[in-house]
Amino acid sequence: MEVKTFSYRFAEEILQHPKFIMIYEELIEVCKDCPVPLYVGKSKKQKQLEVIQQLMNTYFLLRFKSLGWESEPFATPDTSEDALRSDFRKSFVDPQTGEVLLTIQIEVEFGNVASSYRNYFKFQLSFANALTDICVLILPSSSLSKRIDSGVSNFEKTKREIPSAKLSITVPTLVLGLFDDCSTIWNVKNITEDLKVLKGDSRATYFRHCEIVREYIDSLE
Repeated sequence: MEVKTFSYRFAEEILQHPKFIMIYEELIEVCKDCPVPLYVGKSKKQKQLEVIQQLMNTYFLLRFKSLGWESEPFATPDTSEDALRSDFRKSFVDPQTGEVLLTIQIEVEFGNVASSYRNYFKFQLSFANALTDICVLILPSSSLSKRIDSGVSNFEKTKREIPSAKLSITVPTLVLGLFDDCSTIWNVKNITEDLKVLKGDSRATYFRHCEIVREYIDSLE
């Protein structure tokens, strides 16, 4: 996967500082390894839809968790059942002093464009409540999004929109765009033609769904 970046309020510049470069490199590596799970014929009515986003979501879940990221952390100090949650968060600690150097919060967005605005809101709430220092938004490119579903958030649109909200979004944000360069094409139809398994949309299929993604991650080593 080719990764393009957009730095808002100097997020990328901060992460590329020698003190934090290992964080930046970890984010880029995870994104570069993200698969493009192809299933030609996924939709009978819309032939251009051939990428299974659920496998991409699970890839990020399993990969980030393996690297010590907390999944579904609270986005606000409120810990009630209905409180907002983010996708991932990790605090990077100085091994010598034990001091927290930086806390990063991530949203992976392969859903409807309306979800992006909720992401901005969660980012700002977390930043305002000192739960994060920098936020990261991972999105498909416009061309890749159109192969996932209609109305999916994309990198190009986000890059145009965020600067117009500079008075309301004050948290440094790094936007990472995923562009299919054919380096991580993954023909999942060769593994199984059962879309229920590939989408992992039930308890009965989720275990096998995760197993398939773990096999992909293991193949990267």
